[in-house]
Amino acid sequence: MAVFTRAVPTRDRVLSPKPTKEGTVSPTPSLAEVVAGRGAPPVETAKPLLIDPARLPFWLYLPNLIGYVRVVALVVAMGQEDPTSMLSLRALVLSLALDYIDGPIARKLGMCTQFGDLLDHYTDHLTMAYLVYLTSAWRVNVAVNALHCAVAFGYMAYHGCYFKHLGRPNAVCAVIEANNYFNMPAMLWNGNTVIIPFVKISYMLEFGVPLKQTTELVNAFDVLGLLVTGAYSIAVLFPGPTGSTK
Repeated sequence: MAVFTRAVPTRDRVLSPKPTKEGTVSPTPSLAEVVAGRGAPPVETAKPLLIDPARLPFWLYLPNLIGYVRVVALVVAMGQEDPTSMLSLRALVLSLALDYIDGPIARKLGMCTQFGDLLDHYTDHLTMAYLVYLTSAWRVNVAVNALHCAVAFGYMAYHGCYFKHLGRPNAVCAVIEANNYFNMPAMLWNGNTVIIPFVKISYMLEFGVPLKQTTELVNAFDVLGLLVTGAYSIAVLFPGPTGSTK
């Protein structure tokens, strides 16, 4: 009866140098290095699932999950019987605070999508309009910000992107959008829609000051910001020529 045996490689055969693709001989690791694992080639490890865009559908990308939390926080705030309750106001703060991290995370992880961009800006504008409605004593301020929110919603539904992403600013939009919104007109706009409402919320939470009570100086900045908000709402409806830059 024939007996088939399998040759067992010797230590010399296991550790013998092997030619590389370039034809040179790779260095032979010592037995101690092989035992310790230092002579083995590095093993590539897969990214954790949550931050690997290649293995996830776009709607489960981490920045979009953050966006869903923002939406839930906004719904919780708007659904409270007392809109000035601690839970409601903190939910609003959470919604806008998360706005400052979802974009950088998306760019860092290569998870930028049209869906995520629209989700972010729809939530932004609804939150801003609600903040002004909640904290402003001026009907004109509430009306202009409601118009601004409606214009933003309609613009994104029609163009499939946010204002500045169309790449066709007119003169007014170019001024407001300059330096990625880091300029005085944009700061006034942000003051009218976010900063001043948050100042009022903070005074209400800390000192019990009524939400719609304020000072002349704050009112002055609020008026300037309101003018920018109104101007921007109208200006975005008239895109500049194709090829214009910010």
